[in-house]
Amino acid sequence: MGSIAEENVLDVLIVGGGPVGLALALDLGRRGIRSTVIERAAGTGTVLLAKASVINERTMEYCRLLGIRDEVANSGYPDDLSGDTVYCTALNGKYIGRLEMESAQDRDLPAQSSEILRRCPQFLFDTIFARAVVRQGMTDLRYGAELVAIEQDEAGVTCSVKHFESGKEVKIQARYVAACDGPASLVRKALDIPFEGRNLGYAISAIVRVDMAKYQGFNRMAERFMFISPEGTWGNFTTIDGKLLWRFSVVGGQERTDLTTLDMDVLLRKAFGHDDVEYEILRVDQWRRSQFTAERYWKGRIFLAGDSAHTMSPTGGHGLNTGLGDVSDLSWILQATLNGWGGPGLFKAYNTERRPIAIRNGTGSTKNYAIWTEKQGRDKVLEDGPEADEQRRILGESMAASMRPEFQAVGLSLGYDYASSPIVVPDGSSAPLNEPDIYIQTARPGHRAPHYWLKDGKSTIDLYGGGFVLLSFSTENPKYQRMIDAAKEVRLPLECITIPEPELVKLYKNRMVLVRPDGMVAWRGDSLPDDVETLLDHVRGVLMVVNGK
Repeated sequence: MGSIAEENVLDVLIVGGGPVGLALALDLGRRGIRSTVIERAAGTGTVLLAKASVINERTMEYCRLLGIRDEVANSGYPDDLSGDTVYCTALNGKYIGRLEMESAQDRDLPAQSSEILRRCPQFLFDTIFARAVVRQGMTDLRYGAELVAIEQDEAGVTCSVKHFESGKEVKIQARYVAACDGPASLVRKALDIPFEGRNLGYAISAIVRVDMAKYQGFNRMAERFMFISPEGTWGNFTTIDGKLLWRFSVVGGQERTDLTTLDMDVLLRKAFGHDDVEYEILRVDQWRRSQFTAERYWKGRIFLAGDSAHTMSPTGGHGLNTGLGDVSDLSWILQATLNGWGGPGLFKAYNTERRPIAIRNGTGSTKNYAIWTEKQGRDKVLEDGPEADEQRRILGESMAASMRPEFQAVGLSLGYDYASSPIVVPDGSSAPLNEPDIYIQTARPGHRAPHYWLKDGKSTIDLYGGGFVLLSFSTENPKYQRMIDAAKEVRLPLECITIPEPELVKLYKNRMVLVRPDGMVAWRGDSLPDDVETLLDHVRGVLMVVNGK
């Protein structure tokens, strides 16, 4: 690094231009941090892939912060399509049951959030982010560029990047690198960070164009059709765009299948239940269903985020949302470090905060998948007669009840906490009940600052996302000045806001709450401590206090 002119050194190089990498670039840009993204593909959304489409409540709040909420909400996915899942033996087969879920049009705002869960297929979601990054003008997007080697020292990171069009390999110097380069991450492997977990088997997916409404025989359309045999759930159709594009997935086995010998048409006819269906297969892929988590998310000046840090079964749609949670944390940590007000404890905090969330979400996704593949109580599903009818009824009710948390997981979306983080000041309070489908708002340090609709029509969520925010709910003089002076001394961005609404005191429990740039509570109390300098040193990673010691 010493021989390279300082002006030629990038602040942040992002490896991977998928949704996680683009979200990080967009977030850094609004914080005034320039970045460069390198991506192997020739552009964003150039290949139609059947990937994530569930955008949960917390991610929609993040999209709101990044200024793309309306584009995501109005991406073209029909608001009036129900989120139902139908359990059956085939589209023209025997009905087993239905999990009913409201469409976006009919879905109520949850009491705990300013946003609802939505669907937006990833080929549209990614392009929304890419357009926003280009509009913002803070990022150098380099498509057709692949990282081939990386090394770091105390001064920075040196990356060897190959450009496909020219065939040239160039050296890029960066102060920090964020690896958003997927499960096979070259960066993670170069850092020799173990990827711990297990394979859950190989699945096969086909993107199929079909007018499903013409062929399904269950009164009204659904978002998903799951096909069950005596051996368990063997496949499913899930809508991609809410119209004619569907992902047909076959559960598969522990060994890879030779796709050249696979007759996808036979499998599709089995799912349709009859032969006279007009459809077009656009793409067939094989992929590994797995639950892996990197042993650590950071090493030196390099950070892992998204699939480079964790993989999980798509049963629940938590992979993309977990990755965007990573960068909502990482963006302000990088800003704090580059702008000089963050301490070395922030890097450790990123690992401490985000890694347990991936393990929690991955474990939940694996449990969801286990429900899919359960074989008990299915031996008569293909038969006729009263006994078979009763088995199908019981099975349908059981699956709808047990799988509801997979598709209505507000607890997983909003209920994660960083209470054990070294940059959170614990207050000795206990965490509330936290189940996948249950979320109780709390301002306990380490949790997401609660949502509340203010008199001006904004949510408290809209107050967060820049620098730190010190909230006061007192009608008396909150005596902010000591905190303002201390923050100014260390160049920490701080906004002090007084909201004298009694209901907020009930919700936040204390008269003062310090909220981090990512909307998580860092500290709370009824008055500021005498030593506000120590408090700020703690939450900005200069002084790390764990469990009150």
